[in-house]
Amino acid sequence: MSQKALFRLDSGGQFGLGHVMRSKALADALLDLSIKSTFAAVNIHSNSAVKPHTLIELESEDEFLFLAQSYDVIIVDHYGYTSELFFELSQLKQSILVLLDDECNRGLLYADMVCNPVKDTELLPYKEVVPNANLLLGSEYIIIRSLFLRQKQAPLFELSAFKRRKSLVVTFGGSDVRELTIPVLNLIHQSSLSEFEVIVVTSVGFQNVNNIEALSQQYHFQHLHDVENIAAVFSQAKLAISAAGSTAFELAYCGVPSVFAVVADNQLLSIREQCQSGWCQMVDCREKSKSLDNAAELVLLAEKMLSTRSLEALSQKAQNQIDGRGAQRIASSIQKKMSEAQ
Repeated sequence: MSQKALFRLDSGGQFGLGHVMRSKALADALLDLSIKSTFAAVNIHSNSAVKPHTLIELESEDEFLFLAQSYDVIIVDHYGYTSELFFELSQLKQSILVLLDDECNRGLLYADMVCNPVKDTELLPYKEVVPNANLLLGSEYIIIRSLFLRQKQAPLFELSAFKRRKSLVVTFGGSDVRELTIPVLNLIHQSSLSEFEVIVVTSVGFQNVNNIEALSQQYHFQHLHDVENIAAVFSQAKLAISAAGSTAFELAYCGVPSVFAVVADNQLLSIREQCQSGWCQMVDCREKSKSLDNAAELVLLAEKMLSTRSLEALSQKAQNQIDGRGAQRIASSIQKKMSEAQ
């Protein structure tokens, strides 16, 4: 009998797209081990986002708890999940419960396995809140999508190719919850960064795509919406101004020196850690009332990075952070745990 995994996605609201992307990458790695995955979500930005895996759109949490009884492993990537819900899932004795986490701030977790890619997770109280779990902690468990792994095989990823990169990428996640894109573009147009080939990337959750397209045309910037192969775009970038989250890891993997906008609490630990490694900078943009000031700070830091540092050295440092095998390591650990449970 084939083994089956069920993902519970936090796919709606403001910050859902990053959860979809990293969970889908893990599902791809599980499929390579002949473990088939199904995704369950109350709503999702794009019904095609998890293909070729199955998607079930939920009506309620009770529906998910009933559904979970038929799966070998339950993988939760959802910040709305409380200690009480984890306890209910833990009562499904035939299932292994896996949590993709970033903060360890939800009380008792009741999971069999916890994955957190931040190196300093020993400072977080996992031993207290989930004492018997397998802990997969640190940068070796950073999940990178397979399209990035394929892109990195291209000759343009040779370090000497960095000199040929000419673009500045501006991207603020799946929905740009702090509405930073337009003010950042206005400031780039007035700055030394306008000497780059500016590429503006928007996604399915953006509410002001038409305005961004009009502004891009006015400034002669290139605007790409809902890009299928974002890895190809990142691999040509010399510098990026970006939202934090999973995109930060992908930019590091592609060797793109970056300035990041932190727009959610769960992004803060990982981005601080990446900044400490020296290849990127960050601006805390969690307070919406300061969006204009934040935009100015993002552009100013990008200008300083361009003028005072060797971008090629930062690019090499960024690439050294991530080897791209995180999803495969987590998938192998899940498979081993499933074998032990049989």
